[in-house]
Amino acid sequence: MSNAHRNVSHGRRDARRQKKARQNNMILVAALILILGGLGTIIWMSLKTAEPEPTTNSYGAPALAQKGGTVTDFSLGSLDGSQIALADYEGEVIIMNFWATWCPPCRAEMPGINRFYEAHQDEGLVVLAINAQEDAATVRPFIEQSGFSFPVLLDLQGRVADQYSTRSFPTTFIIDRNGVIQHVQTGEISESELENIVLPLLN
Repeated sequence: MSNAHRNVSHGRRDARRQKKARQNNMILVAALILILGGLGTIIWMSLKTAEPEPTTNSYGAPALAQKGGTVTDFSLGSLDGSQIALADYEGEVIIMNFWATWCPPCRAEMPGINRFYEAHQDEGLVVLAINAQEDAATVRPFIEQSGFSFPVLLDLQGRVADQYSTRSFPTTFIIDRNGVIQHVQTGEISESELENIVLPLLN
């Protein structure tokens, strides 16, 4: 074989190797793009999921369930069969307590709340004990056996708990005569805490 012929053969082999190398490089680049794109999508989705959704109540208004927030009205059926709206107590100091019969801290704090209510109801104090998603047949025996005298409301679908961004029980909101939330407490509230927080609002 002549040198010229061998040079041509080597040239063709080199060209094929270069072409194959280019193809392999293109495949590698495409794979990297796909991998990076996939990772980017996963990261974006995780960040999107982590973003807190704006809290809105069941009426579509932003929830202001924090100290300094202004209450939004609602209406619920009560244990005695009447319909009670928050607006019915405009101008009074309100202890709004979200609770459930299955919640031990709720049960533990209620006697103190009831004593405080009975001692100060003539001064313009109202307690609204809002039960979370239990029916009257479940709630009534507990209330009657305990002898509590404050109004008990039945939040059967949990819409008012959602309205006030309540995530655990008990949660207590203390609202002044102007409808402004002055205190929010998650967990059991004591009579001494009620005295410290509520009595100044009654004066």
